[in-house]
Amino acid sequence: MNAVKINSLSEMEEKYYEITELYDLAQELINTVESEFVHHRSQQFSLVEPLVEELSEAADVLTDEFMAIAESKGKPKNKNRIESAMRKVYAAIDHYHKQVGAVVGETHTGFRNIADPIVKKIKRQMESVIAVFIDFVVLSLDRIMHKSEVEELKQRQEKIAIMLHAAAQGQGT
Repeated sequence: MNAVKINSLSEMEEKYYEITELYDLAQELINTVESEFVHHRSQQFSLVEPLVEELSEAADVLTDEFMAIAESKGKPKNKNRIESAMRKVYAAIDHYHKQVGAVVGETHTGFRNIADPIVKKIKRQMESVIAVFIDFVVLSLDRIMHKSEVEELKQRQEKIAIMLHAAAQGQGT
């Protein structure tokens, strides 16, 4: 895949901020479980902590890799590192849902209503981050997320749907 020509520094900054938004969402998730309206904060924090850690680590990797791409004028440095960081976030989201689903009791029912919208925002932001990187790197989405998540992603991100369709057409010929 050829490097995408970036028209301006502000466009690169915008893409960078799409990635750094992951830090804000990690903090928002922490703030949600530390809210005065949440009972048993430490128990609830233990449910989101793995996701917060993976999200923060992935944001570190993805911002580093994006900066490397920007410095090399669009040439990806480490595709595997990018995919691995994204995969870890999706695995942490899955783990979060399993952990919350396994918790039984009234205390955590309210928590689910508070934290789940933030986790959903994280998932949508990850889709935006994937869209940022897809301009520079041919990502193997099946290595990053479940097939159902790829289908959801294609519905919400037209650029990704077009890229996947083109790739499928290329394999068929």
